[in-house]
Amino acid sequence: MALAIRWIKRRYEHSLLSPRRKELELEISNAWGRAIRLIPASTSESYDEIHYAVDQGQRLAVVRVNSPFRKTPEDVAPHCAGFPLQPKQRLNHEWNAYSKLAPHQLSPEPLWRTDDAIACSWLSWPRASRYLVQHRSRFWEVIQRVLPAIRAMHDNGVTHLDMNPGNLMLDPDSNRVAIIDFEFAPSEWITHAQQKGFDYLRLMADCTKRRRGGRQFEANVDRMVNLLDQYVDEESRDADLRFSTTLLQRLNANPELCNQLRRVFRRL
Repeated sequence: MALAIRWIKRRYEHSLLSPRRKELELEISNAWGRAIRLIPASTSESYDEIHYAVDQGQRLAVVRVNSPFRKTPEDVAPHCAGFPLQPKQRLNHEWNAYSKLAPHQLSPEPLWRTDDAIACSWLSWPRASRYLVQHRSRFWEVIQRVLPAIRAMHDNGVTHLDMNPGNLMLDPDSNRVAIIDFEFAPSEWITHAQQKGFDYLRLMADCTKRRRGGRQFEANVDRMVNLLDQYVDEESRDADLRFSTTLLQRLNANPELCNQLRRVFRRL
């Protein structure tokens, strides 16, 4: 029953946005010189509507569209590390992040934009969250790919603030990782160094979940600390990250893990 209700809701949301979707199809078709259809994604946990730009059955891009019919971000408590942006600001934020990261093969490539939509290259890669559910035994293989990608993202002046396996895509044919879904901006009080440290800790907290390979993590925390030690920059190590245990309940509930992580993050 719940799945049926969700399907009906999605169909209704699609119908409300249909007139704008048809306009965007024409705009993108004119810009790219080919007949583009926008196919709504079957599910969407984003604040925006996500579509696939398709030509003759081939997916060419992912198109994020601001929708007045979807929920808008709610205010968050002042102590939160980041806050969800409003529609147009959210598109700008993701476009800017991809513009910095795509040249280094760390994100999809930004292709086209208008006031209420952006199109980025289509990657047929699995999200790390789904990959880990299906291949929990490969947890360390995934982490060894993800940590250097996060460091490279930081080295290019970008932070995420919602760093979890659902926002990471894995190329099945190489070691490439793409970082996606930049929907959060930093709160006024948080420094750039704190943002970088929080990205790592947000990932650590999520990786304690059993479906993410948490048992392997908990069985060998020392291995994780040694990997972090290779990639975390000095500025992040010295950042005051004591706020993180308040925001990340999975860390707060595991004081022994926090003690181990203090070997890297000295002010956790």
